Amino acid sequence: MRPISTLSAHPRRPTRTRVEVTRPDEVGEFLDETYGARLRLSQTADARRGDGPLLTHARVDAGSFTIDDVELAGRVDVSPDPLHKVVAVWTTSGRISGTCDGLNGRAGAGEVAMLAQPDLPYRAQAEDVALTSVLLDPALVARVATGTPESQVSLPIRFATFEPVDGNAHQMWRQTVEYVKTVLLQDDSAATPLVLGHAGRLLAAVTLSAFAGASAVAASVHDRNDAKDVLLRRAVEYIHCNAAADIALGDIAQAVHVSPRAVQYMFRRHLDTTPLQYLRGLRLQHAHQDLLAADRTHETVTQIAAKWGFAHTGRFAVAYREKFRVSPHLTLRGGERPHVGAAAAVACEASAEKGITW
Repeated sequence: MRPISTLSAHPRRPTRTRVEVTRPDEVGEFLDETYGARLRLSQTADARRGDGPLLTHARVDAGSFTIDDVELAGRVDVSPDPLHKVVAVWTTSGRISGTCDGLNGRAGAGEVAMLAQPDLPYRAQAEDVALTSVLLDPALVARVATGTPESQVSLPIRFATFEPVDGNAHQMWRQTVEYVKTVLLQDDSAATPLVLGHAGRLLAAVTLSAFAGASAVAASVHDRNDAKDVLLRRAVEYIHCNAAADIALGDIAQAVHVSPRAVQYMFRRHLDTTPLQYLRGLRLQHAHQDLLAADRTHETVTQIAAKWGFAHTGRFAVAYREKFRVSPHLTLRGGERPHVGAAAAVACEASAEKGITW
């Protein structure tokens, strides 16, 4: 029997950059280098707004996803090579439009759109635009769509529309991006590898939902026949060995050589929970042990929660109290620590089964 593999949890903090470009001949050069593709950009000569820059570009790079805030003066036309990213934009002023493979996307102030398929060239136009763009690794998006590990996803992926399927999808996409920007990425000390991994999957899921992306792999009879005790034990062992790593449902399935649906069925049938709820409960237990052992003069509840993938301290406190019958702050202060019963972990969001936890 082969040993269970362990994933390394390399520290990875977001990198932040901000650049202003004032010379017309440097705008295209900067964007080509930033996006790793030839954009073939043309910008009107009188694009400058007063004495302001022609381009302002602020980026937060979290590895599997990037969020850019861009202001581009004047009228701009681009015909880029493929970016090999899933890109959606949220325009705050001005307008932008794009055409790719027979699909059109347009976004005015307050609107959201896609402009291209990840692996195809396209044409786009912008006019005095300010926008937020989200760039996602296509493998991550495919992984979330299918529940399979990255090594098994099928690329390229295709989107059926470049505009949100309805008003609710539009609003959910905007709210999710705002949440990731203002909460999960606001404090670098809380942006741990687990938090960033969850944020990337959350953005991928909401983008798939908003723009009618790839569909999940259908279930098969074989999925239900893989629920054997030995496989469940190996799945549990893998989770325990990798609780500190950024793992998702597809990684657990790959470790025991069955489908993601089979892993879900095993946990439901034998443990009355889901794999990701089990993982979340285990991380709560690790956070509990860290709080018990912490030096309260140097460590905080927020830091320990973020270490184990809980970016929102308030939600962590609710889950912690429900499981351990005491607040995490009291545990850190060395207060009363009641006996921990068999209370189940708090349920994850509905999106957890696609590899997302908060």
